[in-house]
Amino acid sequence: MNSKKIIIIAGGSGGHVFPAITIAKCLIAHGWHIKWIGTKNKIEADIVPKYNIKIHFIHINGLRHANLKTLISSPMHIFKSYLKIKKIINNYSPNIVLGMGGYVSGPGGLAAWTSHIPFILHEQNKIAGITNRLLSKISTKNMQAFPGSLPNAEVVGNPIREDIIKIPPPMYRFKNRSGPLRILVVGGSQGASIFNNIVPKVSFFLKSKVIIWHQTGQNEFEKTIKQYQKYRSHQHIVNAFIENIAEAYKWADLIISRSGALTISEITTVGLGSVLIPYPHKDQQQLFNAKDLEKNGAAKIINQSELNINVILQILNSLNRKKLLIMAEKAFSFGVRNATKKIFKIIQNVSQR
Repeated sequence: MNSKKIIIIAGGSGGHVFPAITIAKCLIAHGWHIKWIGTKNKIEADIVPKYNIKIHFIHINGLRHANLKTLISSPMHIFKSYLKIKKIINNYSPNIVLGMGGYVSGPGGLAAWTSHIPFILHEQNKIAGITNRLLSKISTKNMQAFPGSLPNAEVVGNPIREDIIKIPPPMYRFKNRSGPLRILVVGGSQGASIFNNIVPKVSFFLKSKVIIWHQTGQNEFEKTIKQYQKYRSHQHIVNAFIENIAEAYKWADLIISRSGALTISEITTVGLGSVLIPYPHKDQQQLFNAKDLEKNGAAKIINQSELNINVILQILNSLNRKKLLIMAEKAFSFGVRNATKKIFKIIQNVSQR
């Protein structure tokens, strides 16, 4: 066992934080010491301390929907964050810094670069965000989940939790399965209002044909339960957040979800047919994440602007378990199940230079 030190920089959403947690657990198992840099008002503030990882918080906001006040104050916050991270790096003397995405990675990557610490970058999406595109020009090593996201980047996949990797392949899960179609609905770690409004109505029309397990997000949990009660749908499970997502994937015949990079990587690891409604980002990153699955018959894509009850009903009425098993097996063929090992090996190699 060695006692090398790493700083992991990741924040903002589950899509950045959970892959970084998977890498952190692997590093800890191999004797590494870890510090994490994130933001106080995002998901990492709740998740990271659960793994006994020391987290430092910086103040930084994204500029995608920024108002004038945020735009004016942003350079100052970025510079303050850069100085704070540089101080953490100087005090901690890590062997390496790993950027896993989110706005927090910007000043963190810059601080590592100016401190002459090896800095490696991982891009989860098919279309790289602006922060990672800029950082890729100064990083020691670039990694990507999907081909073509960043220049000169090694394709490694997205790190997936062991309990998800261990789920039996579709042919074993679907064997002797009967009864209503099991539909998992996930709008990302924060939920999705549009799913919370439409799916309870869908369950009313399909009645006993389906059973729904629905992740609503904390903010709309009570409201969504009332929606299901209003439409007198009894065949449903509603959670604000599904803690054991592996169990939910194992249970499901089909998932209705956004097409964030981690979701795509998880459903291809498991092998699960999907109805994907990409979040309408300006750069359409979620649409590009999903396209290969649709092209190969593993998924159906609905643009959010075209999403309504009738469209969902038409798709669900056209499906049965035989078709869903075919979709699941096609999804399974896309899965990358050794991403964590690949990334760990790269971290080891770069830290020894």
